[in-house]
Amino acid sequence: MTRSQLLRELDILPEVLEFWSLEFGDCGFSPAADGDFDAPVVRMAFFLKRLLRDEGFTLWGARRRLQGCDFSNVPQPTGRPRSDSEQATEEAGRRTRELIALLDENLQSP
Repeated sequence: MTRSQLLRELDILPEVLEFWSLEFGDCGFSPAADGDFDAPVVRMAFFLKRLLRDEGFTLWGARRRLQGCDFSNVPQPTGRPRSDSEQATEEAGRRTRELIALLDENLQSP
């Protein structure tokens, strides 16, 4: 999976992915030589997001939880169904990011 695909699927900022690569690189969280992310790393990314955002783990706690995990044969997570309010919040966030990008473009144009 490409970096941009992973960012889109996880709905995280590029800086978060970079931080995870630095923080959890020794746990195996890093892109392949071609810059893409292999299936086990993608699975680990979904797991990290769940631990850090949904379950409130600290970085240290997430690192401990990752120890001994084998992501090579785990099926790709599908996630839980999102509520209407979660979907509306996500949509509002997307629209806000689009508006900010448009404003940035217009402010940079002469």
